[in-house]
Amino acid sequence: MSIPFYSARTIVEEKVSAYLTANLTGVAVHKGITPEIKVIPLVTAYAKASKAVDALGSHPFGNYTVTLEIGVYSSADDETLDQHRTRVQSVQNLMSDTSALKALWTLSTDGILYDLWVNQDEEGMHQRKYGNMIEYTVFVMLPPAP
Repeated sequence: MSIPFYSARTIVEEKVSAYLTANLTGVAVHKGITPEIKVIPLVTAYAKASKAVDALGSHPFGNYTVTLEIGVYSSADDETLDQHRTRVQSVQNLMSDTSALKALWTLSTDGILYDLWVNQDEEGMHQRKYGNMIEYTVFVMLPPAP
């Protein structure tokens, strides 16, 4: 994009996917909806929805909660369930380091990451693939308008 796109979802996806890419080895990290060909093992960071903060009433002042889904997928033909679960734990450990994540946000271009917390972790197996969908709530403020 040639001009900045000020969306809480976009900023969260960009920051989290870059952070996971820099800190995970042996696995590709993708943003949730992309035209890229995705090869397992992979991790996806998908900012599914954003919503103004209800507690702030009709004047949310750029504060949003973002529903972030992180998918972790592994091939049951190439890896064991223990290897998959180790990868999931690595993702969870990285996402629990709120200080490292907060440091990625710059007020003038990204706004502020206030906090994030895990809501759920679902695990399953489908067509010889292990998969976990870890859902987070990410509480952010958009940057000042350009």
